[in-house]
Amino acid sequence: MHIENFRNVDLNLLLLLDVILEERHISNAAVRLNMSQPAVSRSLQRLRETLKDPLLIRVGSGYQLTERALQIQPRLKSWLADFMCLMQPEEFVPKDATGELSIMSMDSEISLFLPNLWQDLQKEAPNVAMRSISYRPDAVTLLEEGEIDFLIIDDNKSLNSTKYHHFHLVQHDFVMVMASSHKLASAKTISKTAYTQQRHGLVTVTGKGQGLVDTLLEKEGLSRNIALFVPTFHLAMDICSRTDLIFAMPRLVAEKDADKYDIVIKELPLKTPYLDIYLYWHERQHQMALHRWFRGLMRDSVRRTKEAITA
Repeated sequence: MHIENFRNVDLNLLLLLDVILEERHISNAAVRLNMSQPAVSRSLQRLRETLKDPLLIRVGSGYQLTERALQIQPRLKSWLADFMCLMQPEEFVPKDATGELSIMSMDSEISLFLPNLWQDLQKEAPNVAMRSISYRPDAVTLLEEGEIDFLIIDDNKSLNSTKYHHFHLVQHDFVMVMASSHKLASAKTISKTAYTQQRHGLVTVTGKGQGLVDTLLEKEGLSRNIALFVPTFHLAMDICSRTDLIFAMPRLVAEKDADKYDIVIKELPLKTPYLDIYLYWHERQHQMALHRWFRGLMRDSVRRTKEAITA
C-alpha cells in the first residue's frame, strides 16, 4: 500500500477488524466494542472496500473467515501489539509508574503469594495500586472484557486461544491437616478406613459441590462425612486448629501457615493428581510496559515465596 493510501485508512478500523476476526460474528463484535450492529456493519463494509475482500462471509447460521482474513489475523495482532508498544515510553521506570493492576485468583494463590507480591510491588513501584479479587465463575468473561488484568487459575481450555497468554506459576500436591490435639495427630500413617471415619471440612468458593478427594474416594466405593463447608483455606486452618475436623488442601498452603495455627500435616491415604496453576492475561495488554514489568516481578516474587516455604 502506498503512503498516500495509508493516510486514508482509519487506524480505529484495524482495532475493530481485530475484534471482528476474533468473534467471527458481527453482533458479538458489536457487543464487545460497545457499538451498534449497523455501525459495525458499516465499518466492516469500509474494510472490505479497502482490503478488496469480503473478510467475513455467512455460512449457515454463523460466519466464516475468508482465506485472506485468516492470513491477516495473526499479522494484524502482531502489528497492533507492536503499535501499542511504540506508543509507550521507550524506558519503563517502575518508581515513576502509576496505575492499577487487578488480579483474580483462587484463595490458595491469594494466601500464598499476595503478601510478598504486594510487598515487592510497593518496594519497586510505590505509586502502582493492586486490586485482588476472589475467583468467580465468570472469571474468563471478566478477563475477556477487560474487567480484570490477570487471572490465576488451573489449566482452562476456554483460554487456549491466540488472544490469551500465560505462564506456569506453581504445581500443587495435596495433604491433610488436623489440630495438633487430634487423636490421629501422632499417627505415622493414616489408612483410608481411619481417614473416612473422621469428620471433615471442605474448602469451596460456592459452598457446595464435591471436592477432589470425594471424587477419588467415590471411584473406590468410599465416602467421607463432610460436616462443614468454608470459602477459604485460612478459615479452614483456623477452624481445624480448634475442632476435630480434617481438611485437605495444597501442601504449600498448609506448610506456609501450619505453625501459625498449631496444626499438623499428614499425607493423604489417596494418590491425588498434581494441580498446575497458571497466570493468564489478554493479548491487548501483552506489550504494555507496566504489565510486562509486573509479570516479571510476579515470576520472581512467586519463585522466592515458594523457596521460602519449602526451605
